[in-house]
Amino acid sequence: MPTALIYVIDMAKRDEYPTLKNFIAKAGYDVRTAVGSRDVNVNYQVDLETAGDEEVEKLAAEYDLLALAGGYKMYYHVLKKKPPLKNWDLNINIERLNALVTRFSKNDRLVVAPLAVPGYLAQLGLLRGKNATVYPITELIRILRENGANFVNQHVVKDRGVVTVDDITTVGEKEFLAAFRETA
Repeated sequence: MPTALIYVIDMAKRDEYPTLKNFIAKAGYDVRTAVGSRDVNVNYQVDLETAGDEEVEKLAAEYDLLALAGGYKMYYHVLKKKPPLKNWDLNINIERLNALVTRFSKNDRLVVAPLAVPGYLAQLGLLRGKNATVYPITELIRILRENGANFVNQHVVKDRGVVTVDDITTVGEKEFLAAFRETA
């Protein structure tokens, strides 16, 4: 059975992680969860807060798929905005996240990116020349286009090893799985 790693960056959008996990499991993957900070309240098997470069490399060789549940932390990071609450820390180890995503991409592993995460992938250069969707707000669409991605106004878009989803919490399971199976 193929394996999937879901990196939960933020749980603020409550249905994002469980929906993503459910859909990927229904696609036939054995799903494991990773966290990178202690402010994420989920059961996890992989601790990226303490992982070193060698462990990140191993994960990209061990798992067939990487999905990112970015929530509002990823949204504010991509838009380079401060969160509205002064006491809310974005708390993302960007260097480790960049290394993980880049390594999965270089190893030709499938990457699943919902909501604002496609904007992050575009900023890394991983969507250049690819079709992609993103949560439909002007700023995120602009980020895709400015970084060489072709924005497609659909709920789920697959292109060369990347599945982008505009809103995983509202997309239909059948629509997600149809695109997912064609890409896998």
